[in-house]
Amino acid sequence: MHRTPMAAVLAASALVLAACGGSDSGGSGEAAGGDEKLSVVYVPGLTGNPFYSTVGCGGRDRAAELGIDFSVQGSPTFDVAAQTSVVNAIVANAPDAIMISVTDATAMAVPLTEAKDAGVDIITIDGDLEDTSIGSANIQSDNLEGGRLAAENLAELIGGQGEVLAINQTPGNPIGELREQGFAEGLKAFPGITYLGVQYDENATATAASIASGAASSNPNLKGIYTMATNSTEGAITGVREAGRTGDVKVIGYDTSEPIIQALEDGTVDGVIVQYPYREGALGVDAAVALSKDEQVERNQTVPFVFATPENVATPEVQEYLYKVDC
Repeated sequence: MHRTPMAAVLAASALVLAACGGSDSGGSGEAAGGDEKLSVVYVPGLTGNPFYSTVGCGGRDRAAELGIDFSVQGSPTFDVAAQTSVVNAIVANAPDAIMISVTDATAMAVPLTEAKDAGVDIITIDGDLEDTSIGSANIQSDNLEGGRLAAENLAELIGGQGEVLAINQTPGNPIGELREQGFAEGLKAFPGITYLGVQYDENATATAASIASGAASSNPNLKGIYTMATNSTEGAITGVREAGRTGDVKVIGYDTSEPIIQALEDGTVDGVIVQYPYREGALGVDAAVALSKDEQVERNQTVPFVFATPENVATPEVQEYLYKVDC
């Protein structure tokens, strides 16, 4: 496992997103058995990411309604060691619940088990732990179905003919694997499409751009690219443009950012699977409240998504789903 230098880890553990900090609003957020407010902390995969920031916004707003103390604490890097340090620092302050988007479904089991043993309720957001007994609830969209939806829309865009490529972040990531699996399964309904498989960009926009540019430049039969994360989509847009094939090679992505929304508006990306992170954050807080009262909580909770296109991105329905860096 990669180890982050200790100074960087300690600095990361102290980082708090002020935009989604604690709330002093009134409501019914008293901790079980006392007068103190219930305390909930959200730990994103990394800070500054639009998806995770929007989860924090949803949690913050719901906590404000209920009078719950809520904060977001995380590392600016997507790193197991850094996230572990953040979790350990949080547990030392004895919150009632941790909502977390885990960086690794296996490795994060150790610090989260320790947190659970210390009496902290664990709620996973946008990706479960391999050991599902650790988290009392998991809240995420159906990534398998999202992949199928991407396949159907890309197939329609290219008339069911040609070659398509997928770009993902890293091998072994369970969320990415489900998105790729759903895509591959969805393409089976279109025998005229040849699937070239998946390449990995290690969550680097420049690498995704290089993959897309190389594939689009060297393969005249390439008709579509499916990207499974924000940086992958941003990179693919750039790569297809560099190859001079914007409009000819269709790009279908997963998740949004300001550059991706702009690309939808100007037509340089053809469609995006948009999750509902704001709702995930709100549901996470609701789960924390129920757990504090020893109420039954549904273990696996799903949220819907929409398919954004250049034609519908400005509609109120799609706008409600779009991600924001700041609340």
